[in-house]
Amino acid sequence: MTDIKFNEPYITGKELEYIKDVFEKKHFYGNGEFTSKCQDKIRDSLSAQKVLLTDSCTSALEISALLIKDWEVEQEVILPSYTFSSTASAFARAGFKLVFADVCPDTMMIDIKDVENKITTKTAAIVIVHYAGFSAGSKQFKSLCNNHGLFLIEDAAQAFGSYEEKNALGTVGDLGCFSFHETKNIHAGLAGALLINNEKFKDRAEFIWERGTNRQEVLKGIADKYSWVEIGGSFYPTELQAAFLFAQLESFDQNMAERKSIFDTYTENLLPLKSEYEIYFPDQSDNYVSNYHAFWITFSSKNECDYVREGLVKEGISAYIGYVPLHTSKVGLAMGNKEGSLPVTEDYAERILRLPFHNNMSEEDVKRVADCIVILVKEFEG
Repeated sequence: MTDIKFNEPYITGKELEYIKDVFEKKHFYGNGEFTSKCQDKIRDSLSAQKVLLTDSCTSALEISALLIKDWEVEQEVILPSYTFSSTASAFARAGFKLVFADVCPDTMMIDIKDVENKITTKTAAIVIVHYAGFSAGSKQFKSLCNNHGLFLIEDAAQAFGSYEEKNALGTVGDLGCFSFHETKNIHAGLAGALLINNEKFKDRAEFIWERGTNRQEVLKGIADKYSWVEIGGSFYPTELQAAFLFAQLESFDQNMAERKSIFDTYTENLLPLKSEYEIYFPDQSDNYVSNYHAFWITFSSKNECDYVREGLVKEGISAYIGYVPLHTSKVGLAMGNKEGSLPVTEDYAERILRLPFHNNMSEEDVKRVADCIVILVKEFEG
């Protein structure tokens, strides 16, 4: 029986055609025709204000950190510990103190009540992470930030094309960050995007994106001298990556339809377990639209989660736990964080399992995974 991989990169079939066009035009380094096409496509499809294509979501987060940094004062950002390291590293590198908040067990996303309790006079921003294509509650957090004079940054690495009510995730906060890594729904091998939703950041973001220079103003004839105007970096992708990504962006609707079918099949086949045993997975809701990035389950205990994961591996099915909480990691502990400080995060991080999810999965593959989980849970529960 064929193994079922956790992820397989999505391919449309038009990537090589567009890459060939880059070779013919001999503009490789970036910020060219395909970069502009991708930015326009993202802006129009999400009703965004300004989009900058980046070489990764990490770079989008790093630009965000530089935009909100005040080098004259001590600043803190509040963020979830249950996230990928880039969410934290981008702000730590810019000199922010990281204040980790707990998560809600039914979403595995940052708990607004815990966040509110951790706001101080040093808080500069709240960073929310939209997990698995679901919404962390952008509008609630935007209201909280407005009330306290804080910036809201959306780490929407997994949420391109997801919506809360009629707003695309990534467009509600002051800044929104996307990933187009090959593990995401659509990709360029490695790429990302930054959405600038706050007018005050539009020019500065472009300066930082252009290695800290006013190069774009010179090219547009607005300035006559090429100068260093911001602390920046090399943050945009090559035209080869942009050409690859443009093919994927064109196919996004088909991609999402295929992923919805996978998500719905998982839901249908695992629903009996949800009602009979202490397992949980999120449902769709009337007030948001998911991009169907992932399907995750939390089990009644770490032992049950491990039993199911190990049983799936024996059947040739790859499934993985989520994130190891950042506050209990080597770096997190070195920053002064302590185990036991975020009890919900620490408990549920050991009980969550991400299932295989990619566009090459057949309905039979999904049912096979679900059937194995049903059998393993019943075995464990006795």
